[in-house]
Amino acid sequence: MNDATPLNAVQHLNFETLSLIRDSARSDLATACCQFGLHPDQLRTITALSPTDLMQIVASTGNVLLFAPRDDIDLLLAAPRTVIPILASARSHGPARAPAATS
Repeated sequence: MNDATPLNAVQHLNFETLSLIRDSARSDLATACCQFGLHPDQLRTITALSPTDLMQIVASTGNVLLFAPRDDIDLLLAAPRTVIPILASARSHGPARAPAATS
């Protein structure tokens, strides 16, 4: 992908999300762990990415969304607006998993 190649909608979302996570983790790793549900080692890997690295990763993913919506998104969207914060926070979250080992 060169600078003239436009991002499709999924790639754009992946780029924006990775950039947001990277910037947040660079600012406060512990808070980013809680906010994004990622393991500290995963965040350290993301914080080390340059803009070029991010673009190459995004280009490699094509139409694959790296951060999928919650599995209960339909329930949240249909719920009364005053109940959404309760429903969103009440869902159990598993602990962030350790990154896959590389050989």
